[in-house]
Amino acid sequence: MHPLQATLRRGFARPLGELREELDRLWAPLTAAPPLHGWGSAERSSRFPALNLSETEDALIVEAELPGISSEQVEVTVHGDELQISGSRPHRRAPAEGETAVWHRQERGTGSFERSLSLPVSVDSTLVEAHLANGVLRVTCPKAAAAKPQKIRVTAS
Repeated sequence: MHPLQATLRRGFARPLGELREELDRLWAPLTAAPPLHGWGSAERSSRFPALNLSETEDALIVEAELPGISSEQVEVTVHGDELQISGSRPHRRAPAEGETAVWHRQERGTGSFERSLSLPVSVDSTLVEAHLANGVLRVTCPKAAAAKPQKIRVTAS
């Protein structure tokens, strides 16, 4: 037998095994429910919950979409110029005794989540309020006195 033929036969199974492992690795995440942070790149993976940030003269308003999450399952903290929203969505309900469930699709993620947001101005963290209604968390962050517009008196010389 030619030495090259022996090398090809001996080494043929390894590349196929590696290919199978790679395909299994790529396929596995597609067959499982997505985590709350979602699939995709690291940049996109921290985008749950989806947020809106608006500013009024007196406050910053942050709205976060948290469907299916109760107020007991979410925590809001403000530290310096950073707002953090964290919590968890419980795993799907297990079937009751004697009941069977066949999942045909599971797209809503479960588990814990954490989202941090740098605030564009200083806020008074002692006055921050958070309210959850209809799956939307609304966090009102009153601006610190130094961050509010100040009317400056103009004098003449």
